Amino acid sequence: MPRVRKGAARARKHKKTLKAARGMIGAASRRYRVAIEAWLRAGRYATVGRKLRKRDFRRLWITRISAACRQRGLLYSRFMHGLSEKGVVVNRKMLAEMAVADPGAFDRLVAVATSPPADAAAPVQEPPPEVAEAEKAPAPKERPAAKKPRAAKPATKAAEKPSPATKKAPVAKKPAAKPARKKPAATRKKTAAKKPKPDEPAKQ
Repeated sequence: MPRVRKGAARARKHKKTLKAARGMIGAASRRYRVAIEAWLRAGRYATVGRKLRKRDFRRLWITRISAACRQRGLLYSRFMHGLSEKGVVVNRKMLAEMAVADPGAFDRLVAVATSPPADAAAPVQEPPPEVAEAEKAPAPKERPAAKKPRAAKPATKAAEKPSPATKKAPVAKKPAAKPARKKPAATRKKTAAKKPKPDEPAKQ
């Protein structure tokens, strides 16, 4: 059986790998054997890098917001807590962009975060002493309503039955006399005349 060579398929595979490894230092971008190893290793690091990139950007946004808050005499934690209490939902990416590109809008957000809550703004008025004493006094107890008379229940079969007190005491029955046994008639023994023996003479 003849040996089969890849030919053009092998060239396409090498070309694809070297194109993916373009820009790498040294032989990793020129030689196929080194380029394939570098390309596979780069793919594994890329998976981890996608997770780390999110952390790095969040850290950058927090740094920008914190710097803008300190310029206005406020801490980052107090600023974010005030926004959450007032119900302002703006992510850190947009807050960092506003702190750099639109300082006026960021100033308005700082004013909202540092404003006192609506409940604390209105002074609490205490009731007059007369009203307070009336509230403390126990309320008079209400009399319970008179109970309605119950309607008479219809007569039932149980009511028709006589009570155990009115029942007559059971009369003791006398045992019936046993019939006298009839004695069997006396059997008379039939006595037959003795026949004389042949040797003995008959008695006269």
